[in-house]
Amino acid sequence: MRVAIIGGGISGIASAFYLLKRNHEVDLYESKEQIGGRAGSDLLDGRWVDFGGKNIGKNYIRFREFVETCNNPEFEYFGINTSQLINGRIVKLNRDGAKLYNLIKVIHLCGLPGFIKIYPHIKAILHDRSQGVLASDHFKKLSDQSDNLTLAEYLPRRCIDNVVRPITIRMNGAEPDECYPGNFGSNLSLVVDSYEQLVTGMHQLLNTFISRHINTSLKLLKEHRVISVTRNQKSLQIGYRNPEGTGTEQYDRIISALPAHDLATLLDNSLPEAANLFRQINYFPVGIAIVKYKNDVFPENRRAMIFDRDSPLSNAGAYGINDLNMVRYTYSGRISRSIITEQTSPETVIGLGETIASPYFNIAENCKEAFVYKYFSKGLCGYSAQHHLLLEKIDRIIEKMNGFGVTGDYRRGASIEACFRAASECVDNVIGD
Repeated sequence: MRVAIIGGGISGIASAFYLLKRNHEVDLYESKEQIGGRAGSDLLDGRWVDFGGKNIGKNYIRFREFVETCNNPEFEYFGINTSQLINGRIVKLNRDGAKLYNLIKVIHLCGLPGFIKIYPHIKAILHDRSQGVLASDHFKKLSDQSDNLTLAEYLPRRCIDNVVRPITIRMNGAEPDECYPGNFGSNLSLVVDSYEQLVTGMHQLLNTFISRHINTSLKLLKEHRVISVTRNQKSLQIGYRNPEGTGTEQYDRIISALPAHDLATLLDNSLPEAANLFRQINYFPVGIAIVKYKNDVFPENRRAMIFDRDSPLSNAGAYGINDLNMVRYTYSGRISRSIITEQTSPETVIGLGETIASPYFNIAENCKEAFVYKYFSKGLCGYSAQHHLLLEKIDRIIEKMNGFGVTGDYRRGASIEACFRAASECVDNVIGD
């Protein structure tokens, strides 16, 4: 079949991977000059650095299968070594390899009532890793029972402040009172994993994948913005705009790998009811700066810091295990939204992060050599209450356009593994098992 994929982010790359495995011809449409989406890359002092998708879980089975087909690049261990600022006090969250210590620390941070409430969900994921995604059986039941509450109402305050909020702020850009219990499994699955990083980075991996297939069964159409999807009696049609003008192409199948808000705009004319449902899926802003300093910023035993709800800086961490002079500043959460916008200059944002982090790391007198910065006004997906029911409504409408499928971070979760799982399921549905 001839198949079009709309969106060259992780979900689009994953969809292309599964289609190419079945020997279909793929046209990959990307509106920007570079693939990768919100896990994209930029040059920092002559080196490619990744804004997202750096930490690869040991249980990322589907993604690691993809990595093996891309010349199987080397991984390096990246222990968390994270501290957290709690009521002005630095609390070390873990020790590498010390499982009992880390468990006791989590119980202490949650408080016993909070741990008792959250443990059955952790246990369900440890028993069956497939439960740690959106719309899994375990969390669908939890959603039906408890999504009339937010996470802030579902769990005790101590558990929320010390454990849950640092997770939702990092993964969803959202406060606990903007998240729901039924969606929390996609976050908990990340907490119970351990992580490595690609030595050569995500940029190199994705470009290796593209170069292996380009001009054979894969066609990459950069700077091609898809503006319409329609169906006639014989085929599906894409309308697009590129620097040369506009055009149309016919396909046997089409898969959207766009974020929900972009897909809503695309479907306004062809499937307006679905477009309205996609707009119910929440996205939250995030700003990310990667800054290179002359000297090391972090000691080896503390490579990251999580900040509290009064700070616009949600966390600051070392870019890599051997990059102790490179800081990844992340700005998300309610306070961040009130201070940082698309119009805020990168220098102002980075200066704010340096002021907040400098009491804890070697920043104040450390010469800044280079930086890159990106702000995503709708960068992190926060899903919706009873999200699985919303997805079921969407699927019933999407089925009306035979041969059209949708995937993205709103289907199974925002992690790379969840995006690959969602893409695999979408390809199965659109092409056939």
